[in-house]
Amino acid sequence: MTEALPNADLPEEARSVLRFWFVDLMPENWFSTSEPIDETIAQRFADLHGRAASGDLDDWTGTPRGTLALIIVLDQFSRNIHRTSGKAFACDEKAQSLAVSAIRKEFDERLGLDERQFLYMPLMHAEDRDLQALALEKYEALARSAQEIVGFARMHHSIIERFGRFPYRNPLLGRESSDGERAFIEKDGNPFS
Repeated sequence: MTEALPNADLPEEARSVLRFWFVDLMPENWFSTSEPIDETIAQRFADLHGRAASGDLDDWTGTPRGTLALIIVLDQFSRNIHRTSGKAFACDEKAQSLAVSAIRKEFDERLGLDERQFLYMPLMHAEDRDLQALALEKYEALARSAQEIVGFARMHHSIIERFGRFPYRNPLLGRESSDGERAFIEKDGNPFS
């Protein structure tokens, strides 16, 4: 996740879902089939999944990350727990409704990129043209955001390659600037402020 672990005001079960998905698993685990991971999710979260499917956890939807946790349970965990059954798709409609509601509330704008992709995932799973169009719009926006982040990463990398440090920090850290660093600071200052 791009921010600190989930908000302390979330129910512990919601925090547990988010910790498992974004901390315990690696990104390559999100999109691959793994019997051990499926079994782990079934053992740890099958009861929670049943409660989510029946609406017992709908109170999680008061916050962006609570909504995200519920969507992960309904959309992703459904697919892990019921991988070889039509039950894998039984909660899709509810997950799609939650995703649309979260977007209307602008909850997605308060989440990191990895989190957003899973908030939007039920839309990609939809057998509905309008929801597919919304998914495409949201994922294209994510790609633009990711490209912006890559651009910032390249700028940071370039400065370190050139100077071995960030020259605009020198005054704050009591470091003497080289002639090249002074010229850089005079021209660009802190390009990230």
